[in-house]
Amino acid sequence: MSTLPACHRRALCLKLYLSLFLAAVLCGCTTARPELAQVRALAAGADVLTAFNELAQRHVDTYQRARPYLSPAEDARERLLDAQRRAAQADVARLAQAVRLYLQALGRLADADAYDVQSELAGAGAAIRAWPGSGIDDRHVSAYTLLLQQLSRLGGAASQQAHLAQVLHEGDAPLQALLAALDSLLALYDKSGDNERDMVLGLLDVEIAYADTPQQRLLAVLAKNMQQSKTEEYRLAGLRHTLARRQLAALGREHAQLAAALTTTEARWTDR
Repeated sequence: MSTLPACHRRALCLKLYLSLFLAAVLCGCTTARPELAQVRALAAGADVLTAFNELAQRHVDTYQRARPYLSPAEDARERLLDAQRRAAQADVARLAQAVRLYLQALGRLADADAYDVQSELAGAGAAIRAWPGSGIDDRHVSAYTLLLQQLSRLGGAASQQAHLAQVLHEGDAPLQALLAALDSLLALYDKSGDNERDMVLGLLDVEIAYADTPQQRLLAVLAKNMQQSKTEEYRLAGLRHTLARRQLAALGREHAQLAAALTTTEARWTDR
C-alpha cells in the first residue's frame, strides 16, 4: 500500500472502514431482543378495549332496555340519566380510542422490521474517494461517511430499544390515568347494571305473584321464563364487567413493568 498515491491510500482505508462500519450496523439491525416480543404482546392486549366499548354501549342502552319495566317515577328519572349517558358517550369512546391508538403505535414501534435500514445502507454502496479535479474533495468524502453514520443511528436494535424505552417511560403515567378512568367507568356500569337488575327483576317478582292464578297461568309461565332469562343476562353482564376490569388492571401492570425493564436495560446499554 505504501507504493500507492496518498489519495488512493486514503480511499482504500476509508473503504475498509466503511465496510466494517456497515457490517456492524447490519448485524445490529438483526439482533433480536425479547423485550420487543413483550411489547408486541402488550399491544395485542388492545382487544380488552373492544369489550369495554361493548359494555359502554350496553350502559348507554340502559333506558331502552329497562323502559317497559319502569314505573312513571322511575321512567322520569331514567330518561334524565339516559340523556346524560348519551351526552358523555363520545368522550368515553375517545378515552378508549386513545389507549387503543397508543397500544397500536407501540406494536408498530416494536415490529421486527420497524428499524431495519439494511436496504438503505446497502444501497449506499462502497466508499467513495476524493476527486479534487472534478469537485469531490476530502470534505465531501467525510460528509458522505458522516451522513451514513446518521442513517445507521436511525436503525438497529439499540436505537429501537432506546426509542421504545422513552415512549414507554413517558407514556406510562398518562396511560395509567386513562386506564384508571376506564376502570371507574366499568365500576359505574356495573353498579348501573345492578340497579337495572333490581328494577326489572323486582317488577317481575311482583307481577308473577299477582299473575299466579288459574286464569293467568300462561302469563305467569311467560313471566317466569323472562325472569330466568333476565337473571342470566344480568349475571353474565356482571361477570363481563369484572373480567374487563381485571384485564385493564393486567394491562396497566404489564405496561409499567415493561417501562421499568426497558428503561433499566437501556441505561445498561448506554453505560457500556
